[in-house]
Amino acid sequence: MVERDECVRNLIDEATKLRYSRRQIFRRAGLLGLSVPAIHGVLNARGLSAAPSRAPLRQNGGKITILAGSYFVPEGQDFFDQQCQEWGSQNGVEVTTDYINWPDIQARVSAAVESGSGPDVVELRETWPYLYYEQLADLNDIAGRLSEAGGGYYDWVMNTAGVDGHLYSIPVGTSSVAFAYRMSYLQEAGFTDAANSFPQTWEELFALGKNLKAMGKPLGQALGHSTGDPPGFAYSYMWAYGAMEVEEDGKTVAFNKPEFVEGMNSFIQAWKDAFDETGLAWDDSANNRAFLSDQLSATMNGSSIYLAAQKAAEGIDPGTDYQVVVDPADINHAGLPGGPAGRFNALGSWSYAVMKYSKNQEPAKAFLEWWLSGAPYQAWLEAQKGYIIPPAPSFAKLPVYTTDPKLAPYLDVVNYGRNKGYAGPSNQKAAQVNAQYIVTDTFAKAVQNGDAAGAIEEGAGLMERIYNR
Repeated sequence: MVERDECVRNLIDEATKLRYSRRQIFRRAGLLGLSVPAIHGVLNARGLSAAPSRAPLRQNGGKITILAGSYFVPEGQDFFDQQCQEWGSQNGVEVTTDYINWPDIQARVSAAVESGSGPDVVELRETWPYLYYEQLADLNDIAGRLSEAGGGYYDWVMNTAGVDGHLYSIPVGTSSVAFAYRMSYLQEAGFTDAANSFPQTWEELFALGKNLKAMGKPLGQALGHSTGDPPGFAYSYMWAYGAMEVEEDGKTVAFNKPEFVEGMNSFIQAWKDAFDETGLAWDDSANNRAFLSDQLSATMNGSSIYLAAQKAAEGIDPGTDYQVVVDPADINHAGLPGGPAGRFNALGSWSYAVMKYSKNQEPAKAFLEWWLSGAPYQAWLEAQKGYIIPPAPSFAKLPVYTTDPKLAPYLDVVNYGRNKGYAGPSNQKAAQVNAQYIVTDTFAKAVQNGDAAGAIEEGAGLMERIYNR
């Protein structure tokens, strides 16, 4: 507490001498790891009050409906419901949320757009705003205020939640990804010092995975139509082997590369040798179940696996419909391996939008601005225990991200992340490639028919139709 107070005093002095603006104060405070209340103290001392919150609406009888993906950290979902109830009771507005499985979100959003009716607020995944922005209320002013208060949205957020730099939805950050693995199994398979290291290349991981599968503890990877784990792996592996959707001009398809064909052949063999081959039908929850049921040695995932294991070990209901039998002390995390072209991760922000057809736009906007402002948003991040990484720097050094060193790889993804559509922009065409699962399906087809070159050629042809029409 004393150290933090000294940091605040020093920042006040620094901001006064250098005449920092509100944005400069937020950026500097984010680097110092100051909390939102501490930042507001600096602003007040400088006579720069924080952006005013909206007055209570008091629209008795109003109603807001929200469509969102199910939370992988149940406490986060419960806490969001409490926030909805709290804000609703204060403003005389009933707020309800319909939580659905991740693979079903886009279909529901598309149906609402087509019919011109449905939820007032929808959760969007990265690049989706490009598909629907004409049917969304303009939230750029609100998002701009929230961005400034948070120290400015990161580039990876604006690249994937914005539409040519304009925000029709408000970014909330994203679930991050790393490899969750069992240290004891890796050591048993011949990998030394699993507590402090992990295979650095995909080829090294595949070789180790062959030993692990022989032990009955394979690697796990989903390759179905789901918005999290399957594309998270497929895009990252594609980039690691030199391929991408398009070149920097946003038109020249660069998917069919000889080094990617070679890398895909390696993956086809590894799928047989090292992976649980039922992963072709998995969604984003299947590998959680398999890992926590002691069927896997390692899998790409958010921190939800580790958090569920911790709760089970403490005798707390982890919110699963299966028994969690894995000791969290045996779980560690590592960043994704690399390939010949480097190490990469697909990184993009989720966001919440208000539908243009909604008759409740004003209360919906007011709710989002309240929820995603300093204290309520910080509390929501903390309720999810670091599962969601924030879209702006002022929240990045909260204790929820820094206390447990095992979670450090989840924040590190910002250092090697790329947007979908790279090396071009994350635009409407990249959103279409993503929505059609072209990259993910290339991997699924390759492991099913064994034809790496054919699967990649087919994927490239589908991209050509999108990028060059």
